[in-house]
Amino acid sequence: MVTATADLDQVAKGRRGFLLALGAYFLWGLLPFYMKAVAHLPLAEVIANR
Repeated sequence: MVTATADLDQVAKGRRGFLLALGAYFLWGLLPFYMKAVAHLPLAEVIANR
């Protein structure tokens, strides 16, 4: 019984890791669009807004 719970925990951790990695790749994919959108703004203004 303990091993079944441990196996489910490992599966849940693996699924969570996969989804987090997928999210990171998605955000990195959107980064060029963000950079293009703020390219016309002065750097100091972008940093001050963040």
